[in-house]
Amino acid sequence: DHKQYMAGHKGALVQLKDRVRQAMLAANAFVSEKQAHVLDSFLQAPFTGTYTAQSGEVVGILKNMLDTFTANLKSAQATEADQLAAYEKYMAEMVGALKEMEDAYNTKQSELGGNDGDLSTKRGQLDVATAAKAEAEDFLEKLSEMCAAKKKQYEERVALRTNEETALSEAIAILNSDAAFATFGTVDATSTGATGPAFVQTRRATMRRHRFAAAASASADSAAPRRAAQEFLQREARVQGSFALGRIASLLRANNPFAVVLQEIEKMLSLLKAEGEKDTQHKAWCDDERKVTNADIETKKEMINTLTSEIQTLVDAIDDPETGLKAMIKRDEEALQVNYESQVSETSERKEENMAYQKDISNLVEAKGLLGRAISVLRKYYSKISDQIKAEAEAASFIQREDPAPPPTWEDKYSGQSVAGGTDAVSMLEFILRNTKAEEKQAHDDELSSQHSYEDSMADLKAEEAKLQEQLASNRKLLAQKEEELLQKKKDLKKTEADKKALEDYLLEIKPGCDFITANLDLRNTNRENEKKALENAESLIKGTPAYTNAMAEAHTESLGDCKDICAEDEAHAKCKACLAKVSIPGYCAGHAGTPGC
Repeated sequence: DHKQYMAGHKGALVQLKDRVRQAMLAANAFVSEKQAHVLDSFLQAPFTGTYTAQSGEVVGILKNMLDTFTANLKSAQATEADQLAAYEKYMAEMVGALKEMEDAYNTKQSELGGNDGDLSTKRGQLDVATAAKAEAEDFLEKLSEMCAAKKKQYEERVALRTNEETALSEAIAILNSDAAFATFGTVDATSTGATGPAFVQTRRATMRRHRFAAAASASADSAAPRRAAQEFLQREARVQGSFALGRIASLLRANNPFAVVLQEIEKMLSLLKAEGEKDTQHKAWCDDERKVTNADIETKKEMINTLTSEIQTLVDAIDDPETGLKAMIKRDEEALQVNYESQVSETSERKEENMAYQKDISNLVEAKGLLGRAISVLRKYYSKISDQIKAEAEAASFIQREDPAPPPTWEDKYSGQSVAGGTDAVSMLEFILRNTKAEEKQAHDDELSSQHSYEDSMADLKAEEAKLQEQLASNRKLLAQKEEELLQKKKDLKKTEADKKALEDYLLEIKPGCDFITANLDLRNTNRENEKKALENAESLIKGTPAYTNAMAEAHTESLGDCKDICAEDEAHAKCKACLAKVSIPGYCAGHAGTPGC
């Protein structure tokens, strides 16, 4: 039977059965349980000798599966080409993005290097400034000690000078007493000012007698007015505590020349006037300084409040746990990291899905090939069987003999699994082939849908990444600006507080002097006015004494020089005028015709 029905077919029927079984196993997922049972029955049915082709259904199934696998293969190849193009485009974009990130990284590294250099320079400057500050503080400490020592020395010198002035006043009082005056009048050293022997001592006795006589006369004539002026000055000096009045009284007691006394009075009056102007200027200066300094302090306080508020605002903008720039940057960095991880995970999943898809498509294509070959073999086999059966039928039609009836068995005509009715193996294989092609098409559709979803998701992630990077760069730049502004505000606040303290220290420094002049200006002006009146009264008293009049007359006479005898009669006469002018009388009269005596 094998030789009869498999003539011309290369290979044993057992091998064909094995190959068909492999195709059935590959397409087993695409057939129902009933169809699978039919296929198993077709493959396991025994050979009965007379074979009738019944595999039309199986061949149809295998043919349909072959067509489906072929169409799915083309679709898979087209889809793979599209995905490869999309992948290459995506990789080009990623390479470009990587290049941009590397360039940005290199730029930031360069900026970081420059910032490190600036930081090193600033640290060096800080060290120098810190050392200079320490030296200045050491010098200030030493200077404070020196100032304290100088202040103590000054106080000691003032006390010594006061005691010295007191001692001198007492010594002057002793030396200017009437007893001392009477005694010193008999001594050349105290009456003429000489401290040694004179070079010319002629007429000594006569000069001394003349001096005693003049002194006695002057004393008799001017004792009362001079004593009155002296007592008045001493009394006012004690009442007012005025050293100037005491000095004038001492000069008057010392019987100094009136010109010296009056000159001292004028000097004292000038000093009192200058002192009054100085006190007034000092009071005005204190008022202006306090007014301006207090205004500056108020301005500094306002600046400090403003700077403190601005600093707190900047601190909140930088360090607030919810809305601060640092918190926002941290959230952006975390979101960027999550975005990156999502891209990596989705890309990895897409690769795994694509690999599974390619493996599935490979299996489906192989199954299509197996089913196609199986259908082709069955159709060829069943076609040969059908031809053989027809030939035998035609040959039997020419034999006309009657044989005894054999025992009942199977029919002589073998149809096998080629007949219809649910047991056609070829139709089942074709059905499996169609299902395989449908699965391949569904796999392509699923892959295309997954790829589109992946690309959409990646586009969204890329857009989100770009937005996050832009936002992160903007926030970092703003953070740097805010931190720089905060640092500057803190420096301004520190400087403003130092300026305010300096102004307050300045007010404390001028406070003693300004408080004194403010509290005592009226009293000092009153005392100066009283002292001025006392000096003017003393001046009028001195000028009213006969001794002053005689002294002024003698001084005038002495000022005439060699012409005093000529001018003694009449200073307005031409003789006196000509003598003073050191010309002849006719010569003087020539220029002064109206002068008496011309």
